[in-house]
Amino acid sequence: MTFARRTLATFLFLCFSVPYPSLASPYIEFGVGVTTRDVVEEGLTEAGETTLVDPATGVQKGNADSTRVLAEIGWNFGDRVQLYGNVGGVDLKIDEFDDFNGDFDLALGGGVKVNWYTSPSPSRLSVFTDFGALTFNAEDTISTRFVLDGAAGPESFFRVADEKIRWTEYTLKLGVSMVHPILDRPYGGIRLSKIDGSDTVTFRPNEMFETARRKLDLEEDDNFGLFAGTTLFFDPQEKAGLNLELNLIDEFSFNAAFRFNF
Repeated sequence: MTFARRTLATFLFLCFSVPYPSLASPYIEFGVGVTTRDVVEEGLTEAGETTLVDPATGVQKGNADSTRVLAEIGWNFGDRVQLYGNVGGVDLKIDEFDDFNGDFDLALGGGVKVNWYTSPSPSRLSVFTDFGALTFNAEDTISTRFVLDGAAGPESFFRVADEKIRWTEYTLKLGVSMVHPILDRPYGGIRLSKIDGSDTVTFRPNEMFETARRKLDLEEDDNFGLFAGTTLFFDPQEKAGLNLELNLIDEFSFNAAFRFNF
């Protein structure tokens, strides 16, 4: 049996082994967050290009900052499986990439959370995994520096270019959660993340040069991290609440979201 078939079989078992009345209870979240993380860009450039990547190594490191406004729509299949999708807007700023500053653009994502074990005690201690993905594009117009040998020595000049970053991130969380008399639903654990991205720079033509295009690979600088958070409910029926989450090491991010259970 292939990996995909084993995964599908496990998912179907978890979904349909719960009692029917509790199947597919929906929820929705509206949240905002800020994220900053180190990224690495790598690729080949032409002679004279000095700022896209380091000419000596072909690598450029940067700090990516983004603000994220996302809605999440999900379904709880009993106490075991949670499926969700995300839609919203994300911006992206990386000063080291020629002051790249992309405006808000459409972001799409989704994921699945599985509770593998829940204790029968009042604390309801649970062990879970949560796999999610988010993808978006960011665009900006930049000015990149060139240095070429001239008749009188090195000559420096700038070329205007249109830059487009395609960003897809994957996150796998392994954590524990519980019921707490004060913190309501605290949780935390470790996380692994990956960025699969590309950076396409298209230089505009001028009186000296024709149109030129460079495509660079973009990935994470660190992929191990920690996370912690809680959901604070406003009512005894747990129909409405506020989710707060902090992520550290691979990225520093803080997210706050209002949650409504139906």
